[in-house]
Amino acid sequence: MNTKNKERVALIVNADDAVGEAVAMRLAASGAQIALTGADARQLDRVASQLAEKGVEVIAVKTGAAEPEEIHESVVRVMARFGRIDILVQNERALAAKPLQEISGADVDAALGAGLAGPFHYLREIVPGMRKSGFGRVVNISDIRYLGLAQTANVAAARSGLFGLTRALALESARDGVTVNTVVMGDIDSDTVTDADREQLVAGVPVKRLGTPADVANAVGFLAADSSKYLTGQTLFVCGGKSAYFSMSI
Repeated sequence: MNTKNKERVALIVNADDAVGEAVAMRLAASGAQIALTGADARQLDRVASQLAEKGVEVIAVKTGAAEPEEIHESVVRVMARFGRIDILVQNERALAAKPLQEISGADVDAALGAGLAGPFHYLREIVPGMRKSGFGRVVNISDIRYLGLAQTANVAAARSGLFGLTRALALESARDGVTVNTVVMGDIDSDTVTDADREQLVAGVPVKRLGTPADVANAVGFLAADSSKYLTGQTLFVCGGKSAYFSMSI
């Protein structure tokens, strides 16, 4: 266990899926105390119970994707429990993509709410405290659609907005010991990926396998570490090399 991180407090937003769970386990293994938020209370409680069984100090708070009041309240509860937040990991929330002509105003609002407004509210709640303390690690998890895949206009808009927000905040916080980076996921295996889809996806990945939640979590752990203090405003692709020839693979 990394005893240097023993007193760090990590908040994982949207910790109620496989990637969020893997990130929580990875940061807990490095010695951090863990706070979990997300919409699925049952899943959050399951992850929290697993962490508690390992002796990890943990709190789980059910929170809406983009509700400022709920986000504020969740941060208040975490602060009441731990007194501070040193690491903020914002796991992406699944967004349904559609062709442009099928995207309604409600679809745009939903994508920008969950994919951009929600992360913005967490950043506004938490980063000032990091800057005041002189230490902070922010990792925003996105996916490769932010580069602009066809028929994903609503999702691409939200993801690229988060990319710009990350870079701007990195510059704004750079002198205060706070780093802000993005991890971009490629094709990640899950229970919802069919065998046929898996075969097709693997064909487009240079390493010839899909990624795993652990692959993403390891990248997050690297950027969340004390030793990553000279890395900020960066985008780390966890995609098996797919981004290297992205324009040729679409």
